[in-house]
Amino acid sequence: MFDLLFRNARIYDGMGSPSFYGDVAVRGERIAAVGRIEEHLAAKVIDASGRALTPGFVDTHTHSDRTALFVNNPDAKILQGVTTEIVGNCGQSVAPLSDEYLDQMIPYLNPYIPSTEPVAWNWRGTGEFMDLLDRKGHITDLVFLAGHGSVRLAAMGTEARASTKTELDRMKGYVEEAMQSGCVGISTGLIFPPGCYAETEEIVELCKIVARYGGIYSAHIRGEAGSLLDAVREAISIAERSGCALQISHHKVMRRYEGWSETTLRMMQDFRDRGGDVSCDIYPYTAGSNNITSLLPPWANAGGIATVLQRLRDPSTRKKIQEDFTRDLSGWDNHAKDTGWDRILIGSAKNDTSLVGRTFEEIARDRGLPPEDVYLDIILSEEAGVTIVIMSHSESDMERILKHPFSMIGSDSSPNAFDGPLAQGNPHPRCFGCYPRLLGTYVRDKKLFSMEEAIRKCTGMPASRFKLFDRGVIREGLRADLVVFDKERIQDRSEYRNSRQRPEGIDFVVKNGRVIVEDGRVVGPILGKSVRVR
Repeated sequence: MFDLLFRNARIYDGMGSPSFYGDVAVRGERIAAVGRIEEHLAAKVIDASGRALTPGFVDTHTHSDRTALFVNNPDAKILQGVTTEIVGNCGQSVAPLSDEYLDQMIPYLNPYIPSTEPVAWNWRGTGEFMDLLDRKGHITDLVFLAGHGSVRLAAMGTEARASTKTELDRMKGYVEEAMQSGCVGISTGLIFPPGCYAETEEIVELCKIVARYGGIYSAHIRGEAGSLLDAVREAISIAERSGCALQISHHKVMRRYEGWSETTLRMMQDFRDRGGDVSCDIYPYTAGSNNITSLLPPWANAGGIATVLQRLRDPSTRKKIQEDFTRDLSGWDNHAKDTGWDRILIGSAKNDTSLVGRTFEEIARDRGLPPEDVYLDIILSEEAGVTIVIMSHSESDMERILKHPFSMIGSDSSPNAFDGPLAQGNPHPRCFGCYPRLLGTYVRDKKLFSMEEAIRKCTGMPASRFKLFDRGVIREGLRADLVVFDKERIQDRSEYRNSRQRPEGIDFVVKNGRVIVEDGRVVGPILGKSVRVR
């Protein structure tokens, strides 16, 4: 007897094979049968006529570990069909922690943590964090990367310099512990502190450890504007020298450099042709998101948040920062100049919620001040507890990368919800609509590529990439993480100024064989946990 049976679905197997009509039966946590199955053989039958049935989506790039221990049911992701997330991206993971530098790690993560939620900070290693998570559970499964920024911070704080041999050895120890605990690899955030202070050799040495475990280097590269080509070269060099597989994170091109993806994709293909292992992830939006201090020149971020705030209170230092906003400094993506204050939006604020959903240009106009002054004032008044949305990317390059055979989908989203402590602010729309937007706007409407290829980029491809061989494909014996959606109705509803909107068209999400989402509402239990890869 089967526990659950979906009948008459159009099945997309996650491998890119042509879709077919059939039934899928579930017993316990696994797919038990695929084909034509009689209704009387199942305890519960759902007629999926006219709808697509796919594996649960595997989001290659998220930050859900930031809040996982104290808010374990953020529903914004599973309502999109995501059942597994790769976390600890952009160099920022919640472990390791060190007693010596805990006072610097807390403000490093604080912009993303609701002020209403107390954090015990009662773990140190990645394995300890996973153990705590497994006792509490999570709405999705979480696969961990060790964040280089967090590793570096635990070893040497926020120092703006190259690491010493002793500090590098300490970092190696943290990475070794993470990989032994089941991390799938290491991530960097080389565009902002403290990762931006690391020399290439430091990353190579850490990736050598990851390579011994067959892990992945997930690279938020050192620049995504004028230094983009050099940054891709550096990432490929790190992978080549260390023997590590390379995943270029949220690959994008700024509007000022439209067309450069032709070169970056060719560079990646050349690396593959000579035996390298590289792919990338991308989200279907022309805007990114970060914390407010990410717009500062790198030198101004040295020393951690407390030092940054002290710097901004000094008139001469403040003037130097304002002057730098008018320049092109080597190794710095200057969004104030390249993007413009009229295209940088406040997503969340710790204190003054009237700022949310407004651009710095709009706030400056109301205050009668230059936007540079307003930006620095807000960092001080909010003690850096602000996230921003940066509308800066080239649409044509985004579509070129989306279509490329070795790109897969990653939302780069923070954990969010429609109720509770994570239902605050106006975060990036990707938090609520990444996958419905891909399938609705870019597959159904723009016909950028086939539905089969889109599902492969959301399921089987990322599952294989991150060694999750028990999921991502409709096949007997694999994990019963499933999504049922209406191809004609699926669509995101999130907007940049009004992002907290539920998507449409996703009728059912199954996690571990249980119906978790029905008709756009979470109805099932918390079944997710950490996934330890080896």
